[in-house]
Amino acid sequence: MIREHVTGYMNEDRTALISSTDESLLRLYRYWSGRRGRASFPSSADIDLADFAYAQSHVSIIEVQRDPVRFRYRHVSTALTAHLGYEMTGRSVEEIPEPSMRAFTRRFYEQAVQRRAPLHDVNTVLIERYSWSYEVLILPFAADGETIDTLLIYRRTEPPTAASFALTAE
Repeated sequence: MIREHVTGYMNEDRTALISSTDESLLRLYRYWSGRRGRASFPSSADIDLADFAYAQSHVSIIEVQRDPVRFRYRHVSTALTAHLGYEMTGRSVEEIPEPSMRAFTRRFYEQAVQRRAPLHDVNTVLIERYSWSYEVLILPFAADGETIDTLLIYRRTEPPTAASFALTAE
């Protein structure tokens, strides 16, 4: 079962509805907001990974391709790679080996592009018989200030745990 649960996004007045106790996540949001200035989105050319070294082990960068919309990993965080047990850098979402994880990830990224706003989510989901507890912030970027072409993702994920299933006789 995949339960989608987005807990925060940006209002039309460009204020964030993000509530987190993770100071690195909040600091990264402030960095993104400062880089965009008066534009809807900053350009990925406006960011320097060295500026947020404090969060790099939890940051992934995803290229948004168009016609059709697809997502390719330019960089996958070391923490996520360790949890997954495989490397996705340079690969597309369509290459995620687990069908449920692939569908969940694609829907989450599509939601960020469609909403045209940062997304924040704190949740636990059951995917492929594993329970994943996470907090994620997705920040969109656009080279032209409008067409989202990059997603910067900050994700803290607890190590996945095998879900236990209780079978009951009816």
